[in-house]
Amino acid sequence: MLLGALSTNAPEGMPFWATANQFGIMPESSGGLALLRAGTSFDENRTFQWRWGTSLGLRSDLYGFSPLVDELYASARWKVLRLDLGMIHPEQAFMSSDPALGTLSVTGGNCIMSGNARSLPGYGITLEPWDIPFTGGYLQLCGRFGDYRALGRRYVDGALIHNTAIYLLGHIGSHVTLSAGVDHYTLWAGSSPELGVLPHAFSDYCRILLGMSGGRDAITGDQINSLGDHRGRELLKAEYHCDSWSLSLQHDIPYDDRSGMIFRNFPDGFNTISLSFKDKSRWISDIVYEYHSTMNQSGSCERRLATEEEIASGNRRLYRDPDSGTYYFIVGGADNYCNNYEYRSGWTAYTRQFGAPLFYSRYIYEVDNSSAYISQGTWNNLLRAHHIGLSGSLFRKIPYRLVMTYSLNYGCWFDAVYRYDSGTRNERPLKQFSTGFSASIPLLKGALLLIPAIYFDKGEALSDGFAASASIRYTFKKQ
Repeated sequence: MLLGALSTNAPEGMPFWATANQFGIMPESSGGLALLRAGTSFDENRTFQWRWGTSLGLRSDLYGFSPLVDELYASARWKVLRLDLGMIHPEQAFMSSDPALGTLSVTGGNCIMSGNARSLPGYGITLEPWDIPFTGGYLQLCGRFGDYRALGRRYVDGALIHNTAIYLLGHIGSHVTLSAGVDHYTLWAGSSPELGVLPHAFSDYCRILLGMSGGRDAITGDQINSLGDHRGRELLKAEYHCDSWSLSLQHDIPYDDRSGMIFRNFPDGFNTISLSFKDKSRWISDIVYEYHSTMNQSGSCERRLATEEEIASGNRRLYRDPDSGTYYFIVGGADNYCNNYEYRSGWTAYTRQFGAPLFYSRYIYEVDNSSAYISQGTWNNLLRAHHIGLSGSLFRKIPYRLVMTYSLNYGCWFDAVYRYDSGTRNERPLKQFSTGFSASIPLLKGALLLIPAIYFDKGEALSDGFAASASIRYTFKKQ
């Protein structure tokens, strides 16, 4: 693939939909991208299957020329067990009529691990849907267990990420499937410039697996609560499939701690309705509507009068009322999704969010040295958003994708160094509208694709801007 892009709002960057859910490889300003993919697929006719894949690129934008590894992996499968080694794209749901155009969803169906950032190196063991004995195939279990390394210039260098996921699938007749499960992530280990080398022994790995508190070498907060930064999502999904169309309803619930896991943050969630027709040549074959709300976060900040010892300690949850001068201590609520005091770079890779792309990244960098930045998590995890995605085929020949997102952004409960500050929350939300349109024009019997696209941002949370891109994709051999 060869891509060229022009944007009116450099040096601030491309409009939102020009880079969102593109696995972190698109130019961040006017520039270009060359990408070469190669690999194999699983052979479904064999009991033991294997595959490999690689995707290597060269990107040019405001930050100069940079080679990148998009994917590099090898996989093996035996019955319903799969092992993936290396860097591989996370799976995305709610795809366009042509998968080359990407997903119609803001999160790609996963609010914690979307396709918004670079793929993480590591391993993953996946249990694909497995029939639970004595249920006649009506109940299935699936899950994932893996460990990965964080990427990019981060406040804590060399941080590790553990993932455990488990889902239960129930089939009602031949048309209805119900899914429920938990996808849990832990950020741990690494080297902090303030705290030094963080706990990383095998005993510490066992602690993060079980959600246990840290040992004597952990910081006080991790000794009181649990080692590392734990967060994840709880998924509730219902699907109806028939011969010509399918309907999906999904409630993707983020959580940041135990209070979120026991639904104290309700009604927070990323809610999706998707209608998809099997005939992709229709003018409209796929429709997605999403409503996002992250305003609860286990409740507003609960506070009490601070003690003399707490005032003297300078704890980061201290708050001094600017009018009365009274000190308060923040004791609950305000989960502050995807931010953490110890792991100050949050859930990012090269400043792009792993999860919800509408959590805009916060980072610092030196103007004269574009590579000297450090991610600071996100500055707007309090938001409400409406999103519509449409896809189909123009004149029954040209697949397209249209995405439109409107959000109200209220900021965060805590600042970049995780100190409570009432000024970081916007009483009047910053309004933002972002849209993008792309099409896939088949040439040479589909082996060659021309993909033109336009993008537009208007609002207060991001810089106003317009961008256009064009890419050419050639497939030497289709699997």
